[in-house]
Amino acid sequence: MTLMIGFARVVLWLAALTFAAVGIAFLLWPLRLAAMVQLPLANPTALVDFYATYGGFQLGFGVVLIMCARRREKTRFGLLAAACGLGGFAVGRIFGLLSVTGSPKPIIYAYLAVEVTGTAVALWAARAENILSVSCRPSSAQRVPTQT
Repeated sequence: MTLMIGFARVVLWLAALTFAAVGIAFLLWPLRLAAMVQLPLANPTALVDFYATYGGFQLGFGVVLIMCARRREKTRFGLLAAACGLGGFAVGRIFGLLSVTGSPKPIIYAYLAVEVTGTAVALWAARAENILSVSCRPSSAQRVPTQT
């Protein structure tokens, strides 16, 4: 039982640190990372929007997940948030793949695989966390009566 609780926390920390690190990377090396997906940042407006969307949002989301990971009772919420974030990326990527003509670079499929896998693992860990937190609660017979 403790092993699964530990697993859920590890999954959440991994998601949190990954989002934060990716956000920092996009803030530090936007042109290099944009070039990986053939995204031209040809003017200041595009570059500033890239900093905000790819860098700032992911860093901020990573910080929220770190805050959840630091508190045992927020683990499940953090895992569900990570699953929603990764799942949203995957849905958007699938929508894009179905909407474009031609083939994107293979890196798009690698990102999709990471997003789908990360979503599944986060949901599985959240489910395990929920089952364990419910089964670990003392039954009414085990509860110590409180004095009023």
